[in-house]
Amino acid sequence: MQHFGFYAVKSLVVGVLVVLMLSTTSLAQDQDEGATTLSRVVSSNVLRVGVNPNFKPFSFEQDGKRVGVDIDIANLLAEKLGVKVEFFAPESFSDLIPMLQANQIDIIIAGMSITFDRAKAVDFSVPYFETGLSILLNKVRAAKLGIGDAKDHQTIYSILEKNGKANRLVIAVTDGKAPQQVVPRYFPQASMKAYPTNEAAAAATLKGDADMMVHDEIFLKVWLKEHMRDARYRLVVIDPPFKPDYYGMAVRKGNQDLLNMLAVFNLELKSDGNVSRFLGQYLPVTTRVVTRSYTISEDYYGGD
Repeated sequence: MQHFGFYAVKSLVVGVLVVLMLSTTSLAQDQDEGATTLSRVVSSNVLRVGVNPNFKPFSFEQDGKRVGVDIDIANLLAEKLGVKVEFFAPESFSDLIPMLQANQIDIIIAGMSITFDRAKAVDFSVPYFETGLSILLNKVRAAKLGIGDAKDHQTIYSILEKNGKANRLVIAVTDGKAPQQVVPRYFPQASMKAYPTNEAAAAATLKGDADMMVHDEIFLKVWLKEHMRDARYRLVVIDPPFKPDYYGMAVRKGNQDLLNMLAVFNLELKSDGNVSRFLGQYLPVTTRVVTRSYTISEDYYGGD
């Protein structure tokens, strides 16, 4: 009996140890799977950033090196976190969110517009850049529609409604980008042509395959400047932008700690003037500065 008791106790101890080992392993796996992006970045000492494959001046290739406003911002974020940074530029902009969801990258900093549909798949930071959607108008085609001299999107739409040509308007957009969802709200009768890249959509507008292109103001103005020899008398960017647009950084769902940190980072980024400084490294731009100020009426008395 004593001999049997010894083996019984030994088996029991071994069994408990196995259970504890399995429990510890399972717990470690659960912790690893449930680890937040921020904790993973800190522990690995690497911030993996998904960027736009080609969106000048935010992310583009120059002399064999990736540069741009978003690259500078990501480098600054990594510096403040005390980690290294690795950049991932997919073949297509639309690959970025799937890459984030598959844990191939930690964050998207790619001139990505904050939209409701995207917010279903990712969580956005507060905006780090404010811009707007503008119109690149082909003046030759526009003249045939009677909108060659239009100064804003409302005038374009009003004229086309009156002359019955609203359904003849053809608008170039980039596949997967925010304008593809926005255009139907502002030009409900127009036809859209989607192109794989911003450059392809702009080139199609210059060629005359579309009456106009809708995209971010900065891209349209940069592209027009760089193609001025061919586009000088054919294309024009209509100012000001007809719809505000905001770029945000995107992270996987459930990373509130990282979002909180990004909120502070983006606030400092703008208040310190870094966004304008980074932008100025790639473009000779001027910005309209708006200072918020409040006047208190003399009728107010705030005494004891």
